Amino acid sequence: MFNQGLAVLVGSCIVGCVAAAWAADPDLVVAPPTVSPYTIQGRTVAELRSQMNQLGPMNQDEGKRFDASTLWDLDAQFTSGGKKGVSCKLKTVTVTVKTTFNLPAWTPPAGTPQPLIDRWKKHLAALQAHEEGHKQLGIDAGNDLLSQLKAMPPAASCDALNKLATQKRDAVKAAFKQKHKAYDASTKHGANQGAVFP
Repeated sequence: MFNQGLAVLVGSCIVGCVAAAWAADPDLVVAPPTVSPYTIQGRTVAELRSQMNQLGPMNQDEGKRFDASTLWDLDAQFTSGGKKGVSCKLKTVTVTVKTTFNLPAWTPPAGTPQPLIDRWKKHLAALQAHEEGHKQLGIDAGNDLLSQLKAMPPAASCDALNKLATQKRDAVKAAFKQKHKAYDASTKHGANQGAVFP
């Protein structure tokens, strides 16, 4: 849902997603997501809302907390070579997308009314649906970077090639940071997708 350094906090996914299905190109590796839950407690809607307001992940750009977020990052590994002093080109390239989901975790105490449990499940499912869009943007960024790197022409030196590859990675990250912001703006951080509690 928000950006921090070279990594971008974006959204979440249902943990059972199959990483292999996300990447059409074998040179794009989508690492299995990790989950970093934050625990909330409460017996009422108001208590759960208060806990998420206090403990939810902070959006540094907007200066407020949200109920969930995802940290994603791109990493490019490649080999290069050519005629020393003449040219250098990419031989192999792999782009890896890493994702960490930060979601609220609530265990209903004994005696919790079923309507509250149902309401919570609905909210969590809506959060996950919204964050799924952020996750997909991270994968799209990986595909974009991979395409750009594979299309790079030879450079005068391997140092120049490495510098250009780094510039391309940084440009893709910056462009997709804006896409994440636009997605949040258009969905009101998931509110338009049902991620509202209460």
